[in-house]
Amino acid sequence: MFDVAWSVARDMFRARRRPVTTVRRDLAGTTVVFTGGTDGMGRVAAMRLVEMGATLHLLGRDPEKTRRAVEALNRLAGEERAFAAACDLASLASVRACAATLLEACPSINLLVNCAGINTRRRRLSPDGHELNWAVNHLGPFVLTALLLERIRASAPARIVNLSSAMVRAGSIDFDDLQLTRDWSSLKGYAQAKLAMNGTTVALARRLEGTGVTVNALNPGFIRTALLRDFRGAMRIWQLIMHRVASPPEVGAERIVRVALSPEYEGVSGRFFDEDTLCPPGAHTPDNDAIERLWTLSQEAVDA
Repeated sequence: MFDVAWSVARDMFRARRRPVTTVRRDLAGTTVVFTGGTDGMGRVAAMRLVEMGATLHLLGRDPEKTRRAVEALNRLAGEERAFAAACDLASLASVRACAATLLEACPSINLLVNCAGINTRRRRLSPDGHELNWAVNHLGPFVLTALLLERIRASAPARIVNLSSAMVRAGSIDFDDLQLTRDWSSLKGYAQAKLAMNGTTVALARRLEGTGVTVNALNPGFIRTALLRDFRGAMRIWQLIMHRVASPPEVGAERIVRVALSPEYEGVSGRFFDEDTLCPPGAHTPDNDAIERLWTLSQEAVDA
């Protein structure tokens, strides 16, 4: 736990106050699928991609909020290049329906950004009976990616970016109780789900070798977001700390764009980016046996 506290403190005090523009490309003809882009750094990243000419399909749980975000993106583009798609990552039925809609609408998918996330203040279950952190932060993005994967492979070169967290340093996979029925906490649920995402990122990268599709996980840093909006009481102190010292959304957005587009990461796959640093292979992931076990367990949700 000391290591976790130290890493959180480090991220807080090294938080960058200004974005650094690292990548600008002509994205005309590029199709992007983006979750978590209705507010915060995800919305800023979506704006950056649309500004560069991308066609962007924005997935959102709240239809009205998603519609407003898409309207803003299209005003920025000066034409209709952003489209809304209903998707509740907590519901596998919703994810499957969304994937079917996207496959019908998108002849190609060149970039998938799994940015949406949640951190609940109490243990809750998804409509499918999964612990909610597990459902939204891991299982939903895993199933969405799996259902779109053949289209992404056919669109190569292509990239997949999974938004992870520094909290994976506190994570462990409880294979005996993945739903954390016995010993749940907000930190434990969130960290386990993000660590699982990192593990299946590595597993997917192995299966995509030689296809021209890369997949990586990114800790965007200590960014001012709405992730802790549900916290109450003493836990609200983290909201106050975030407001005071966290980096603005623009910093996280530029990190997303960099991993998604930078030529320096062409061919880099199955890796973890810690803010602006590409970590060594195997950093912040489960061991190999756990990675393959996670893949099998997660794949069962796709086939169910």
